[in-house]
Amino acid sequence: MYAKTKTFTNKDGSKRTYVQIVEAVREHGKVRQKVVANLGRIDELQKGSLDRLIASLAKFSKTKWIQAEADKLMVHSAKEWGLDLIFRHLWEQLGLDFILKRHFSQAYSCSQLAEAVYAMVLSRISDPLSKRGVNEWLKEVYRPSFDQLELHHLYRALDFLAEYKEGIELDLFDSTRNLFDLEVDMIFWDTTSTYFEGRGPEDRRNWAVTVTPKIIDRTESR
Repeated sequence: MYAKTKTFTNKDGSKRTYVQIVEAVREHGKVRQKVVANLGRIDELQKGSLDRLIASLAKFSKTKWIQAEADKLMVHSAKEWGLDLIFRHLWEQLGLDFILKRHFSQAYSCSQLAEAVYAMVLSRISDPLSKRGVNEWLKEVYRPSFDQLELHHLYRALDFLAEYKEGIELDLFDSTRNLFDLEVDMIFWDTTSTYFEGRGPEDRRNWAVTVTPKIIDRTESR
């Protein structure tokens, strides 16, 4: 079935057009059009009744109804969610949120600073950016707590990370060891970039490597 129009001429020369629903049928070996329904004059139907008819018929179609409903959907904004959904679970499994807040407890807004650290880590995983870039990138990520973050929170979080770095690393190591039930039997120490300059006792190198708990990037003996 399909729609067609049929036009008639009035006595005064004006014309009127009607909309019909017709179907092609075969009779006596010939195809002819059979009028299924007369919908009325097209100028009257275009005032709104034709649109309502089309909308009501669309729900009986498997494809047109879906298209019609999809047209009603208006996407005002779209934000990334999957990244936070996955890595926030890992973040909490490692206890990082608790560790950061415990070390940042002296800060006025420790919750925001801990969230700022998480935001920078998430950005580093997804799309490494400058701090200003991260501040803009957060607008594209769906996490309600990110709405409270501002650029100064990112910079302040870095200051606190530098201040409490050693304690955070030790707590994270303990958390990882407990989470995976690890037994620390051997420690590997990367000395690739370690070197010494200057004059000193012949055993100075052995003493520095075996006794000092931190990697020495440069030592000088005067």
